[in-house]
Amino acid sequence: MYSATWSIRAVVLVFVLGLSGSEARAQITKFIRPAADPLPLTKLPRPAPCLKDPGSAVAVANAATPSPDGLSSSCDIPPVTVPTVNPCNPSSPVRMGCIGSRDLVRENLTAMGKEGQKILRARERVLEILETGNACTAWFQEKDSNPAATFRTLSFTLDSKGQEYVLETRDGSLDMLQSPYVARVFQDSGTYTEITINRNGAFFFPMAAVVKDRKEGGRLNFESTRALKVGPYWGNSPSAQVLTLLHELGHVIDRLPADGGDQEGKSAQNTSEVLRYCRAEVESSVRRGTLSANR
Repeated sequence: MYSATWSIRAVVLVFVLGLSGSEARAQITKFIRPAADPLPLTKLPRPAPCLKDPGSAVAVANAATPSPDGLSSSCDIPPVTVPTVNPCNPSSPVRMGCIGSRDLVRENLTAMGKEGQKILRARERVLEILETGNACTAWFQEKDSNPAATFRTLSFTLDSKGQEYVLETRDGSLDMLQSPYVARVFQDSGTYTEITINRNGAFFFPMAAVVKDRKEGGRLNFESTRALKVGPYWGNSPSAQVLTLLHELGHVIDRLPADGGDQEGKSAQNTSEVLRYCRAEVESSVRRGTLSANR
Protein backbone atom coordinates (compact mmCIF):
# COMPACT_ATOMS: atom_id res chain seq x y z
CA MET A 1 0.00 0.00 0.00
CA TYR A 2 2.65 2.45 1.01
CA SER A 3 4.79 1.99 -2.11
CA ALA A 4 1.79 2.61 -4.39
CA THR A 5 0.95 5.89 -2.60
CA TRP A 6 4.46 7.34 -2.92
CA SER A 7 4.63 6.53 -6.67
CA ILE A 8 1.48 8.56 -7.39
CA ARG A 9 2.88 11.60 -5.56
CA ALA A 10 6.11 11.45 -7.54
CA VAL A 11 4.23 11.46 -10.86
CA VAL A 12 2.13 14.43 -9.78
CA LEU A 13 5.23 16.47 -8.79
CA VAL A 14 7.07 15.74 -12.03
CA PHE A 15 3.98 16.67 -14.03
CA VAL A 16 3.53 19.94 -12.11
CA LEU A 17 7.15 20.97 -12.54
CA GLY A 18 6.80 20.56 -16.30
CA LEU A 19 4.02 23.18 -16.49
CA SER A 20 4.16 26.94 -15.88
CA GLY A 21 1.92 29.85 -14.87
CA SER A 22 -1.83 29.71 -15.09
CA GLU A 23 -1.73 26.69 -17.36
CA ALA A 24 0.00 24.76 -14.61
CA ARG A 25 -2.51 25.83 -12.01
CA ALA A 26 -5.42 24.86 -14.29
CA GLN A 27 -3.94 21.46 -15.02
CA ILE A 28 -3.24 20.88 -11.32
CA THR A 29 -6.80 21.78 -10.45
CA LYS A 30 -8.24 19.36 -13.05
CA PHE A 31 -5.90 16.58 -12.01
CA ILE A 32 -6.40 16.61 -8.27
CA ARG A 33 -10.09 17.56 -8.08
CA PRO A 34 -11.49 13.98 -8.35
CA ALA A 35 -9.35 12.92 -5.42
CA ALA A 36 -9.57 16.07 -3.31
CA ASP A 37 -13.24 16.86 -3.85
CA PRO A 38 -15.18 13.65 -4.32
CA LEU A 39 -18.94 13.68 -4.40
CA PRO A 40 -20.00 14.22 -0.75
CA LEU A 41 -21.66 11.26 0.85
CA THR A 42 -24.63 13.44 1.72
CA LYS A 43 -25.36 13.82 -1.99
CA LEU A 44 -25.63 10.09 -2.58
CA PRO A 45 -29.19 8.67 -2.68
CA ARG A 46 -29.95 6.42 0.25
CA PRO A 47 -33.07 4.94 1.78
CA ALA A 48 -34.89 6.80 4.48
CA PRO A 49 -34.19 5.76 8.06
CA CYS A 50 -36.55 3.24 9.53
CA LEU A 51 -38.06 2.89 12.95
CA LYS A 52 -38.43 -0.31 14.95
CA ASP A 53 -42.00 -1.45 15.20
CA PRO A 54 -42.60 -2.25 18.90
CA GLY A 55 -45.11 -4.91 17.96
CA SER A 56 -42.77 -6.78 15.67
CA ALA A 57 -40.63 -9.70 16.83
CA VAL A 58 -37.82 -8.59 14.48
CA ALA A 59 -37.07 -5.05 13.24
CA VAL A 60 -36.10 -5.19 9.56
CA ALA A 61 -33.87 -2.45 8.08
CA ASN A 62 -35.83 0.17 6.06
CA ALA A 63 -39.05 -1.07 7.53
CA ALA A 64 -41.66 1.72 7.56
CA THR A 65 -40.84 5.47 7.46
CA PRO A 66 -42.05 7.51 4.45
CA SER A 67 -39.59 9.80 2.64
CA PRO A 68 -39.92 13.60 3.22
CA ASP A 69 -41.15 14.23 -0.35
CA GLY A 70 -44.05 11.84 0.08
CA LEU A 71 -42.78 9.32 -2.44
CA SER A 72 -42.72 5.65 -1.67
CA SER A 73 -39.43 4.12 -0.67
CA SER A 74 -38.12 0.72 0.28
CA CYS A 75 -39.48 1.43 3.77
CA ASP A 76 -42.96 0.64 2.42
CA ILE A 77 -42.04 -3.08 2.59
CA PRO A 78 -43.92 -4.58 5.54
CA PRO A 79 -41.82 -5.91 8.43
CA VAL A 80 -40.88 -9.59 8.38
CA THR A 81 -41.50 -11.70 11.47
CA VAL A 82 -39.00 -14.54 11.90
CA PRO A 83 -40.34 -17.35 14.12
CA THR A 84 -38.20 -18.44 17.03
CA VAL A 85 -36.63 -21.86 16.43
CA ASN A 86 -35.54 -24.15 19.24
CA PRO A 87 -32.67 -26.25 17.82
CA CYS A 88 -32.94 -28.67 20.75
CA ASN A 89 -36.55 -29.53 20.01
CA PRO A 90 -36.78 -33.31 19.41
CA SER A 91 -38.80 -32.64 16.22
CA SER A 92 -36.12 -30.37 14.80
CA PRO A 93 -34.20 -32.05 11.92
CA VAL A 94 -30.96 -30.42 13.06
CA ARG A 95 -30.04 -30.45 16.75
CA MET A 96 -26.53 -29.04 16.66
CA GLY A 97 -25.03 -27.96 19.96
CA CYS A 98 -27.70 -29.61 22.09
CA ILE A 99 -26.06 -31.48 24.93
CA GLY A 100 -29.40 -33.01 25.84
CA SER A 101 -29.56 -34.80 22.51
CA ARG A 102 -26.34 -36.71 23.17
CA ASP A 103 -26.24 -40.02 25.00
CA LEU A 104 -22.94 -39.59 26.83
CA VAL A 105 -23.21 -43.00 28.51
CA ARG A 106 -23.49 -44.65 25.11
CA GLU A 107 -20.50 -42.68 23.81
CA ASN A 108 -18.38 -43.70 26.80
CA LEU A 109 -19.30 -47.38 26.43
CA THR A 110 -18.50 -47.29 22.72
CA ALA A 111 -15.04 -45.98 23.57
CA MET A 112 -14.43 -48.92 25.96
CA GLY A 113 -13.99 -51.48 23.17
CA LYS A 114 -15.46 -54.99 23.15
CA GLU A 115 -16.33 -54.98 26.84
CA GLY A 116 -18.11 -51.67 26.46
CA GLN A 117 -20.07 -53.08 23.53
CA LYS A 118 -21.34 -55.95 25.70
CA ILE A 119 -22.45 -53.54 28.40
CA LEU A 120 -24.07 -51.33 25.78
CA ARG A 121 -26.10 -54.19 24.28
CA ALA A 122 -27.29 -55.25 27.74
CA ARG A 123 -28.15 -51.64 28.55
CA GLU A 124 -30.26 -51.30 25.41
CA ARG A 125 -32.18 -54.49 26.25
CA VAL A 126 -32.85 -53.27 29.78
CA LEU A 127 -34.20 -49.99 28.38
CA GLU A 128 -36.45 -51.96 26.02
CA ILE A 129 -37.89 -53.75 29.04
CA LEU A 130 -38.32 -50.66 31.21
CA GLU A 131 -39.84 -48.50 28.47
CA THR A 132 -42.78 -50.87 27.93
CA GLY A 133 -45.63 -51.93 30.17
CA ASN A 134 -44.92 -55.30 31.78
CA ALA A 135 -44.65 -56.99 35.16
CA CYS A 136 -40.94 -56.16 35.47
CA THR A 137 -41.46 -52.44 34.86
CA ALA A 138 -44.43 -52.36 37.23
CA TRP A 139 -42.31 -53.96 39.96
CA PHE A 140 -39.61 -51.28 39.64
CA GLN A 141 -42.27 -48.54 39.48
CA GLU A 142 -43.29 -49.39 43.03
CA LYS A 143 -40.12 -47.52 44.03
CA ASP A 144 -39.47 -45.27 41.02
CA SER A 145 -42.24 -43.88 38.82
CA ASN A 146 -39.89 -43.76 35.81
CA PRO A 147 -37.21 -46.46 36.19
CA ALA A 148 -36.21 -46.20 32.51
CA ALA A 149 -35.26 -42.53 32.93
CA THR A 150 -33.26 -43.32 36.06
CA PHE A 151 -31.47 -46.24 34.40
CA ARG A 152 -30.59 -44.11 31.38
CA THR A 153 -28.54 -41.79 33.60
CA LEU A 154 -26.41 -44.56 35.10
CA SER A 155 -22.79 -44.78 33.95
CA PHE A 156 -20.42 -47.75 33.98
CA THR A 157 -16.83 -48.47 34.88
CA LEU A 158 -14.69 -51.63 34.88
CA ASP A 159 -12.79 -53.07 37.83
CA SER A 160 -9.63 -54.58 36.33
CA LYS A 161 -8.38 -55.76 39.73
CA GLY A 162 -11.54 -57.56 40.80
CA GLN A 163 -11.37 -61.14 42.05
CA GLU A 164 -10.90 -63.54 39.16
CA TYR A 165 -11.16 -66.98 40.78
CA VAL A 166 -13.63 -69.02 42.82
CA LEU A 167 -12.43 -69.13 46.41
CA GLU A 168 -12.97 -72.43 48.22
CA THR A 169 -12.93 -72.37 52.01
CA ARG A 170 -13.67 -75.07 54.55
CA ASP A 171 -16.01 -74.49 57.48
CA GLY A 172 -15.81 -77.62 59.57
CA SER A 173 -16.96 -80.38 57.27
CA LEU A 174 -18.57 -77.97 54.79
CA ASP A 175 -16.82 -76.56 51.76
CA MET A 176 -17.81 -72.98 50.91
CA LEU A 177 -17.38 -71.49 47.44
CA GLN A 178 -17.23 -67.77 46.80
CA SER A 179 -17.40 -66.70 43.15
CA PRO A 180 -16.00 -63.38 41.90
CA TYR A 181 -18.48 -60.56 42.32
CA VAL A 182 -20.24 -59.56 39.11
CA ALA A 183 -21.12 -55.91 39.69
CA ARG A 184 -21.62 -53.42 42.50
CA VAL A 185 -23.20 -50.04 43.15
CA PHE A 186 -23.98 -47.87 46.17
CA GLN A 187 -27.31 -48.66 47.81
CA ASP A 188 -30.12 -46.16 47.14
CA SER A 189 -27.73 -43.91 45.22
CA GLY A 190 -30.31 -42.63 42.72
CA THR A 191 -29.74 -41.05 39.32
CA TYR A 192 -26.33 -40.37 37.78
CA THR A 193 -24.56 -42.96 39.85
CA GLU A 194 -21.89 -45.37 38.60
CA ILE A 195 -22.14 -49.14 38.31
CA THR A 196 -18.83 -50.97 38.64
CA ILE A 197 -18.54 -54.24 36.72
CA ASN A 198 -15.88 -56.80 37.57
CA ARG A 199 -13.76 -57.32 34.49
CA ASN A 200 -12.97 -60.85 35.70
CA GLY A 201 -16.45 -61.93 36.76
CA ALA A 202 -19.52 -63.58 35.24
CA PHE A 203 -20.48 -60.55 33.18
CA PHE A 204 -17.61 -61.40 30.82
CA PHE A 205 -16.54 -64.98 31.65
CA PRO A 206 -18.37 -68.34 31.83
CA MET A 207 -15.66 -70.16 33.82
CA ALA A 208 -13.10 -69.43 36.54
CA ALA A 209 -10.36 -71.32 38.34
CA VAL A 210 -11.06 -72.66 41.85
CA VAL A 211 -8.53 -71.69 44.51
CA LYS A 212 -8.33 -73.21 48.00
CA ASP A 213 -8.02 -70.74 50.84
CA ARG A 214 -5.13 -71.85 53.04
CA LYS A 215 -5.47 -70.36 56.52
CA GLU A 216 -1.77 -70.75 57.16
CA GLY A 217 -0.89 -68.71 54.08
CA GLY A 218 1.44 -69.78 51.31
CA ARG A 219 0.98 -70.02 47.59
CA LEU A 220 -2.49 -70.34 46.12
CA ASN A 221 -3.27 -73.70 44.58
CA PHE A 222 -5.50 -73.83 41.52
CA GLU A 223 -7.49 -77.02 42.00
CA SER A 224 -9.97 -77.02 39.11
CA THR A 225 -12.40 -74.80 37.19
CA ARG A 226 -15.99 -73.94 37.94
CA ALA A 227 -18.84 -72.40 35.96
CA LEU A 228 -19.72 -68.78 36.65
CA LYS A 229 -23.42 -67.95 36.58
CA VAL A 230 -25.85 -65.12 37.22
CA GLY A 231 -28.97 -66.82 38.49
CA PRO A 232 -29.68 -69.70 36.09
CA TYR A 233 -27.74 -68.11 33.21
CA TRP A 234 -24.15 -68.87 32.21
CA GLY A 235 -21.65 -66.10 32.57
CA ASN A 236 -20.90 -63.98 29.50
CA SER A 237 -24.40 -64.67 28.13
CA PRO A 238 -26.83 -61.86 27.17
CA SER A 239 -29.36 -63.09 29.74
CA ALA A 240 -26.76 -62.97 32.55
CA GLN A 241 -25.73 -59.47 31.51
CA VAL A 242 -29.28 -58.10 31.37
CA LEU A 243 -30.14 -59.71 34.70
CA THR A 244 -27.00 -58.18 36.25
CA LEU A 245 -27.99 -54.66 35.22
CA LEU A 246 -31.57 -55.11 36.45
CA HIS A 247 -30.19 -56.36 39.78
CA GLU A 248 -27.98 -53.29 40.15
CA LEU A 249 -30.86 -50.97 39.24
CA GLY A 250 -32.76 -52.60 42.11
CA HIS A 251 -30.05 -51.38 44.49
CA VAL A 252 -29.86 -47.92 42.90
CA ILE A 253 -33.55 -47.21 43.62
CA ASP A 254 -33.59 -49.25 46.86
CA ARG A 255 -35.98 -51.82 45.40
CA LEU A 256 -33.65 -54.57 46.64
CA PRO A 257 -31.98 -54.67 50.08
CA ALA A 258 -28.22 -54.27 50.36
CA ASP A 259 -26.25 -57.48 49.82
CA GLY A 260 -22.63 -56.29 50.04
CA GLY A 261 -20.21 -59.12 50.78
CA ASP A 262 -23.00 -61.59 49.97
CA GLN A 263 -23.49 -62.53 53.61
CA GLU A 264 -25.97 -65.36 54.03
CA GLY A 265 -26.49 -65.58 50.29
CA LYS A 266 -28.42 -62.29 50.08
CA SER A 267 -27.13 -61.55 46.59
CA ALA A 268 -28.56 -64.81 45.26
CA GLN A 269 -31.85 -64.07 47.04
CA ASN A 270 -32.02 -60.64 45.41
CA THR A 271 -31.31 -62.15 42.00
CA SER A 272 -34.16 -64.61 42.53
CA GLU A 273 -36.45 -61.69 43.41
CA VAL A 274 -35.60 -59.90 40.17
CA LEU A 275 -36.23 -63.10 38.22
CA ARG A 276 -39.60 -63.51 39.90
CA TYR A 277 -40.87 -60.39 38.14
CA CYS A 278 -38.52 -59.98 35.19
CA ARG A 279 -37.56 -63.43 33.89
CA ALA A 280 -40.03 -63.44 31.01
CA GLU A 281 -38.90 -59.98 29.85
CA VAL A 282 -35.19 -60.84 30.22
CA GLU A 283 -35.50 -63.91 28.03
CA SER A 284 -37.82 -62.34 25.45
CA SER A 285 -35.60 -59.27 25.08
CA VAL A 286 -32.58 -61.51 24.52
CA ARG A 287 -34.47 -63.49 21.88
CA ARG A 288 -35.46 -60.29 20.07
CA GLY A 289 -31.85 -59.09 20.20
CA THR A 290 -30.60 -62.38 18.79
CA LEU A 291 -33.11 -62.29 15.93
CA SER A 292 -32.16 -58.69 15.10
CA ALA A 293 -28.45 -59.57 15.08
CA ASN A 294 -29.04 -62.49 12.69
CA ARG A 295 -30.95 -60.47 10.12
